[in-house]
Amino acid sequence: MLPRERAEKILTLHAAGWPARAIADHVGHSLPTVYGYINGRRTPGVRAPQPSLLTEPLASYCRQRLAEDPHLRTSVLFKEVADLGFQGSRATFYRELDRRLLVLADRRRTNSQEEPEVPSGMSRTLARRPERTPVLPQRVAAVAGETLNSYLARIAQANYLTVSEVLAVLPTWFSTKTNNLDDRAQHHMLAPAATHALHELAHLTGTTPAGLAHALPAFGTDESPIRATTACHRCTARLGIREPVPVHLPIHHKVCTRHGIWLSDLGEPHLDLSICPEITAAQHRANRLLRRFTPQQLTLAHQTAVKAVPPWPASPAAVPHHWRYRLLALQTHNHHRGIPTELDTYTHAAIYPDAIELAAAALARHPHDPARSTGEISPHLRTVAPVGHGHFATQDSSSQVRATASGTTP
Repeated sequence: MLPRERAEKILTLHAAGWPARAIADHVGHSLPTVYGYINGRRTPGVRAPQPSLLTEPLASYCRQRLAEDPHLRTSVLFKEVADLGFQGSRATFYRELDRRLLVLADRRRTNSQEEPEVPSGMSRTLARRPERTPVLPQRVAAVAGETLNSYLARIAQANYLTVSEVLAVLPTWFSTKTNNLDDRAQHHMLAPAATHALHELAHLTGTTPAGLAHALPAFGTDESPIRATTACHRCTARLGIREPVPVHLPIHHKVCTRHGIWLSDLGEPHLDLSICPEITAAQHRANRLLRRFTPQQLTLAHQTAVKAVPPWPASPAAVPHHWRYRLLALQTHNHHRGIPTELDTYTHAAIYPDAIELAAAALARHPHDPARSTGEISPHLRTVAPVGHGHFATQDSSSQVRATASGTTP
């Protein structure tokens, strides 16, 4: 940026009829700089805006991640977008996040729990307990991805105890760990005692350490992106669990493929997808894409593809395969279960097959494009023709959808 006096001198000389090259020679600046002020692209005394490194696709990815995982640490989110090609520093990312999403102040308060305060000397007492941990009479199996607080609460309920009574017989590692809302956040002073804490919990519940480590993210070492939701209610019902179980699942895991259930975001009801098997098939396709692409790449491609899906069918013949027809079928089918029809969850589920189809085509053409900063929707996603939407739907399922949407039985 030029000083205001020098920039105004350029405008004065131009108004007096000086040619641009003569002005550049006179003030000692390049011709493009002079043209910038003459053409009005630059304003005297105003710094030219710098292009944002957090492009719209990356910003959309961040919004989705923060919505799907309320306790996601910004440091973890920064690592994810860095893997997707974000070139800025951590401070630049926080500044862009604050400007675009207006949530950074709240995230900083939440992130004060990233490394929970550990009292002085705690590292020597984390694994200390007054006596041998007992074995509870009722064995409680952990649900895959279950939060530590949820598992401890179910242990207490099954054995007619309070959570405080359960924590009293466990190492103090658990009391410190449960104060942190992010199960995967691991303070450097807690890490050495994690293995011992895992074995004590396994002894208390009568389970195996390997099984608990596999099921509970609090003891896991996988750093792949996750989303907060509740476990499939049909899966938990098979274990005799009637209440919702909060879990952390891989970010791409939207459907319970065993029971055909749409796993909505935390706090929203699940949807029965039996009327639209193409949504479950799309989840299988997303799983196969992970053999060649990272979860971050798939999520970014899917998030961008959602915006490229045509909002309305191109012709009357395309109506039975359009996502809005699928939306009507889902609303009709799940309304009988008492689920309101105005939830955004319906739209997310209905558009999922089309978005995965576009995302797969985009990743096949440009495998590294989701990680490239474009500042707008990827060009190849805009140009991919939405041919064959409802590609996974069979004729039988389509007739079933039409019958359900019309309120008749096939």
